[in-house]
Amino acid sequence: MHVRSLGLKTDLGLLATRGTIIDRGDYLVARTPDDPGYYFGNLLVLPAPPQVGEVAHWMRRFADELGRDPEIRHVTLRWDGIVGEVGARAELEAAGFTIEIDHVMTARRIAAAPVAYEIRPLLPDEVPAIANLGYAIGDRHDESYRQFLQRRAAWKRALVASGEASFWGAFDDGALVGSLGLVPLGDVARYQDVQTATTHRHRGIASALLAASAGSQDKTLVILAMPGSDAARLYERLGFRGIEQTASACRYPSG
Repeated sequence: MHVRSLGLKTDLGLLATRGTIIDRGDYLVARTPDDPGYYFGNLLVLPAPPQVGEVAHWMRRFADELGRDPEIRHVTLRWDGIVGEVGARAELEAAGFTIEIDHVMTARRIAAAPVAYEIRPLLPDEVPAIANLGYAIGDRHDESYRQFLQRRAAWKRALVASGEASFWGAFDDGALVGSLGLVPLGDVARYQDVQTATTHRHRGIASALLAASAGSQDKTLVILAMPGSDAARLYERLGFRGIEQTASACRYPSG
């Protein structure tokens, strides 16, 4: 299946470093074997948004491809597109799906003011601390979410150890207070998981991390954000420009 969207291509590129992508011709199957509960790591990718009368068909396809695993209790559909088209919104919502739109932004260079914190690449053994920071600032504080972040951190550590990616940290007196990842994917490099400790926000840390990591690349930089979010506005101030919007739908497990 040919994919037009740069945002979707980079998402699939990231997934391919951890799991498998199978091309069925008229759709893709993405699976992350080490984390079946990863909603956006176990999904179907459609060539276009589902139209009226097609939602049940794609739910059956998902069940056939991924639903036999008892640990996969969600249903996630993504589709190719560059203007955020949704298709059968009412039908998706009636089936219990939550629709999400992402703003895909790119830049060639980033400049930011220096900050009074140490900014540097993380060594492989330092990468797991990203999970602790993510848990501290997250909306969830249950054990399953902690384990999800730890599994992601193990994957990130492996990427750093193999040289496939760099993860950067901001340190205040030795404590990790901000982090992000940058993964080269051909002629582009995709940012991941930009996060700052709640105690250190609005101090320029995210900007400094983005600028420092960008300095190591001679590629088009790609980042995703929710349209109209504080993150999107920050990225615009740093020189990112929106090029497309992508859409997806997830029926999350109850509870």
